[in-house]
Amino acid sequence: MRIESDPAYRALFCAELDAAILDRFANRSAVVAEVRAAADRLRALVPHDGPGPSA
Repeated sequence: MRIESDPAYRALFCAELDAAILDRFANRSAVVAEVRAAADRLRALVPHDGPGPSA
């Protein structure tokens, strides 16, 4: 079935597409938060008072 031929099908398709996009965005945001938290934990393990390049 073509989306253009049935307004009800088109509306359903668009609603499902919007939901999938929002779900993907939420998952991506959760992964970014996990990576940032892991980076913070790693930074806490690295000594900052010794010689070497500063961040």
